[in-house]
Amino acid sequence: MKLRRDIMLFITLAVVAAVGGVFLLLNRPGAAVDVFLSEAKARAAAARPNPANAESFRATVCAVGPCVLVEAGGLAVLVGAGEGSAEGLLARGLMRADLDAVVLPDLMLDSVVGLPGLAKASLAAGRRAPLKVHGPPGIVPVIDGANLMLAGEAGVRLSVGTDKEDQGLEGLLVFDSGVVTVRAFGGQVAGEGRVYRVDFEGKSLIIAGCRAKSAQIVSAARGAQTAAGILAAGSSRLEDNQDSCIPVADALQAAGQARLGAILMSSLRPSVAIPGALQAWRDVVAGERVAGAVAGGPGSVIDLSSGKPAIRLAN
Repeated sequence: MKLRRDIMLFITLAVVAAVGGVFLLLNRPGAAVDVFLSEAKARAAAARPNPANAESFRATVCAVGPCVLVEAGGLAVLVGAGEGSAEGLLARGLMRADLDAVVLPDLMLDSVVGLPGLAKASLAAGRRAPLKVHGPPGIVPVIDGANLMLAGEAGVRLSVGTDKEDQGLEGLLVFDSGVVTVRAFGGQVAGEGRVYRVDFEGKSLIIAGCRAKSAQIVSAARGAQTAAGILAAGSSRLEDNQDSCIPVADALQAAGQARLGAILMSSLRPSVAIPGALQAWRDVVAGERVAGAVAGGPGSVIDLSSGKPAIRLAN
């Protein structure tokens, strides 16, 4: 009995000592600073880049403005540089110093306004080389203007990417890593937009901005095998008399002709970022009754890594 009492006494003393030690540790001078630093490290870890592996092929809608990050074969290409692009990438742990290129679907303000922010965010992430930007004819003054805005920021620069070659019906070859290719369809004359197709291991992802044309979407899918698409169409049903984009019905009809296996419709326009707009967008898409077509906002992902394209929606 005495031995049992001694054991119980020892356990009690050990617990009291442990609790007291924790109390003293947390209330010692500088403890609050330690807690703050610990929380800051946790926040930094949450925002740390989360690159896809070399076998992944996925695209993430990263902002309300035009912004789709395509990750394929370990490479990363950003389509569009709308408002909030840098913040959207940072919030999702997708901002990376080794971003391979930015490709612009058009040169309208809502597609390019995020370029200075992207340049500064990529520099903060560790980038040292200028960020290359590809786009339709007329891109040079756009990049010059963005660099002028960055004149006071040491080491922050954008450069105009050089497209490779025009392959006729196979599109304009914009980027080729030997494993991943990016092709552009349309946009050969000033003022016209582009539709992009990213190819990786026999699969294709077609990304069309809201000012795309139906014929461009169909052309981009020509010759593609397993294909999916992110279509950013506008809708006069949501914004009467304010819509300069391709109507939803036309975009979906083109996607049907292109035989896309999965279609993610994303408004990608700041002007429709109003309460209830996303649900209204989904209702419009659902009303068109096109198989495989869904609507999603920032954070939505289309994944072609496996045999069948899959879409994950974010509210």
